[in-house]
Amino acid sequence: MIAAMDTEGDVYVSLTQVNTESTMMKLYLTQLSYQLDMDRPDWRSNTIFLLDGARYHINDEVIGHLSRLKMPVIFTGPRSYDACPCELLFAHLKAVDLNP
Repeated sequence: MIAAMDTEGDVYVSLTQVNTESTMMKLYLTQLSYQLDMDRPDWRSNTIFLLDGARYHINDEVIGHLSRLKMPVIFTGPRSYDACPCELLFAHLKAVDLNP
């Protein structure tokens, strides 16, 4: 699963039957960009994507794709799960307690 969540509480999810890797991430980002263009044409002026340091987020191929899509991005530090709102979504879906 790949997910994005905005500050309004809208969630953009892609369920896949393969492991997430660069190709899947680029496809997701392309579709997310398209959806945001339809939903909120001015999203690039008020949106920043927060990504963790997963290999498929930080490789040159994906970073170049983010640049071509004009998607502003910030990367969190290593193992900064508490700084990523989507991790709360994943935890809920996986029924994992982040506050043991």
